[in-house]
Amino acid sequence: MVARSMQENGAAERPQPIDTKSRSPSHTQLLLIVTHGDYVLLASLQDHPTSYGPLSGCIQDEEQQQQAAGRIAKQLTGVSIDEASVTPLQAASHTLQAHTCKRQTENGASGLDLLQGQARQCAEEVRLQAHEVDAVLAHPPPLLQLDQAKLADARWFNKRWLIGHSKGQVAASLFRLVLGKDAESPGPMHAWLQEAQTHSPLDQIPDVTIETGVFKYVLLVVTDVAEGRSKLIVRGDRQSGYHMDVYEKANRELAPHKLHVAEPLGGGRIRHDDGAKAITVYGYSSAYGQAPHDLSAALIRQWYPMYTSDNITASYEGY
Repeated sequence: MVARSMQENGAAERPQPIDTKSRSPSHTQLLLIVTHGDYVLLASLQDHPTSYGPLSGCIQDEEQQQQAAGRIAKQLTGVSIDEASVTPLQAASHTLQAHTCKRQTENGASGLDLLQGQARQCAEEVRLQAHEVDAVLAHPPPLLQLDQAKLADARWFNKRWLIGHSKGQVAASLFRLVLGKDAESPGPMHAWLQEAQTHSPLDQIPDVTIETGVFKYVLLVVTDVAEGRSKLIVRGDRQSGYHMDVYEKANRELAPHKLHVAEPLGGGRIRHDDGAKAITVYGYSSAYGQAPHDLSAALIRQWYPMYTSDNITASYEGY
């Protein structure tokens, strides 16, 4: 199943749809894909700690599938889903999808009020728009409370990150059970990712592209004029000696997608220690000003889901 949290209020033959309001035989195994905005919740089991996949559980006696989905999510992760959002994933049998219950920031803040202190000051100086901040910070996914007897780990993964990494080494090492061991036996998450993909140019480019070591970075807003959509991205690399070089390189990267790249919303430096799985965003750009590093760090956290959030930090000191 794919389940959405309340926060969000082929040629191959497809299996028959699941009636989520009907009762299934007890002990029927269900898979549940829980989403929250651009996030999807994946977990690893105690006996398979390095393989992440949807939540799973059995339907109990006289239990409807919607009820089972809500119970499974709550018992395993402490997350409340909107049972009205539970629908079958047509491309995978016995798999449901659902949204979480809508969750705002703790103090109900929005726009630039989500940024404090120097982060707010920098945002105002580079003329960051309220909706750009909201897109990154306004609807954080629910905190997790794991059933540690069953789960080794669970975390929220950015949907675009998953789509971009659904092939290659990351998929092979982390999502073996999720995506299926080979093309002949794709897993339910593979089917879900196929449905989740769009042809929008904005969705084809990564939100974050950085390297390891210490290097300059810029925060950019990229706009698809035809669709009237935009998003913030982070770009940085060791080869660029100046922030302007990073900006010009991003322009060359995005030109084939016909996306408009405005002047950077500030910049700074990034220190990325992949061995320690630690990233620090700091410093400033003499050309573009100081970026609101807290916002850049939030974007990076989405793109490095296997790093501990506390190991991705922002500082307004140094150059």
